Amino acid sequence: MAVSGLISIYNLLNIKLKIVSYDDIFANFPAKINFEIEKKFFLPSLLIRIELFNSIILIPYLDDRKIFSLTVNFSHRGKISIDKVNVSSYFPFYFFKRILTLPLYQEIIVFPKPIRCDLSFYFSEGQRITDSKIAMGKAYEGDISGIKNYNPTEPLKYIHWKASAKSHDLMSKDFSPFKRNPVMVKLSDFSGNLEEKLGKVTFTIMELHKRGIPVGLSLENETFKPDTGKTHLRRMLNALALY
Repeated sequence: MAVSGLISIYNLLNIKLKIVSYDDIFANFPAKINFEIEKKFFLPSLLIRIELFNSIILIPYLDDRKIFSLTVNFSHRGKISIDKVNVSSYFPFYFFKRILTLPLYQEIIVFPKPIRCDLSFYFSEGQRITDSKIAMGKAYEGDISGIKNYNPTEPLKYIHWKASAKSHDLMSKDFSPFKRNPVMVKLSDFSGNLEEKLGKVTFTIMELHKRGIPVGLSLENETFKPDTGKTHLRRMLNALALY
């Protein structure tokens, strides 16, 4: 019995665990969190059971390192701290279950749950399009139409380094105009309580982004000018998650 106890303790202490990546996570939607599990000592670990937020996976045999996924579901938006994960095993003889809590240090941003809504307002001619023309003219992450002399007021990411090296002057990318009118989205565009409005805005900016329409977001203390690209979309989703 004593030998069995020592083996079961070693079996759990042999484990090193960390989060390596995760999907975009939306409230009340299943999402995958990817972990790396690695043995620390010489012998393998067996029958390892890992549990996080009621999501469980069994790893029968660990002789080196593995990547595995747990599917989780968060009930609300915002910043979620993952500070521990439970690891357990009945190994070696199923006499008793050993449980170990491993510390984790990971913060995850959970975006608002997208709520489907009518987008026809954003495609009509009227005040919305007029307001949104603050971004008309040049794209931020659109197609490159040429090279021009760099203007110090432009972001550094626009510098074309190959062209600059050839000309010995700083040159920047010249972008083509947007093919679609840009759109600004506001919470006041929608009805419902705060969480419903945030969900409808989330759905709207994701849908407009999918269609290749430059979309911006106006909140009380923060404004994102219409733009395209995944990085821009994620910034807006982060702002909505933490609003």
